[in-house]
Amino acid sequence: MLKIRILYTLLCVFIFTTASFARSRRSDPFEKPQVGLWFGPVTPVYTTDDDLDTYLGGGLFLRTNSFIRGIKIGLDGSYQFFRSQGVNELTMIPLYGSFIYRLPIQMPLAFQLKLGGGSARLYCRPDEVTVWEPLFMCGFETSFPAGRIFNIGLRIDYLLIYEKYIEGATQNGHIVNAGLTVFFNLGE
Repeated sequence: MLKIRILYTLLCVFIFTTASFARSRRSDPFEKPQVGLWFGPVTPVYTTDDDLDTYLGGGLFLRTNSFIRGIKIGLDGSYQFFRSQGVNELTMIPLYGSFIYRLPIQMPLAFQLKLGGGSARLYCRPDEVTVWEPLFMCGFETSFPAGRIFNIGLRIDYLLIYEKYIEGATQNGHIVNAGLTVFFNLGE
C-alpha cells in the first residue's frame, strides 16, 4: 500500500511539473518557432572599410527550438550591396546557420547571443566575378514581445568572410550588420 501511495505521489508530481513546464513554455513567446525579417545598415569594418562603403541590407531568418531549453537553431539569409569610392561594387548574399542562446534574465526584454557559420556568395563588379566564400558569424540580439504573435527587436551581427585560404589573398572580409527586426511567433 505504501508503494502505491509513493508511486501515486510521484505520478502527481510528474504530471504537475510537466503541465507547469508546458504552460510556461506556451506563455513565453521566445520559446516558439519564429520567422522574421531585418533591415538596416551593413558596415564594412577593419581592412574591408578601406575598400567598401556602408550601405543598406536586409534579410530573412527562421528559428526553431533545439532539444536544449534556451537554445534555438537559426537559418539566416540576406542581401547586402556595397559601393566603393572607386568603380567597384560588391553584392553579397550570406547564408548561414547559427545557435542562438537566450540569456537567462527574467524580464520581458530578451537578450540573445548568436554563433554560427555558412557561406557567402560574392559578386564583384566591374570584374563580373562570382565566388562562394566560407563565412563565420557572431552576434547579439535584443527583442520584446509586441503582442502574442510578433516581436520587435534590434540585432548586431559580425560576419567574417574567410578569404585567406586563397593563394595571394592577404586579408579577410569584415562586415557588421545592424538592423531592426520583426519576427512572428509560430504555433500555439
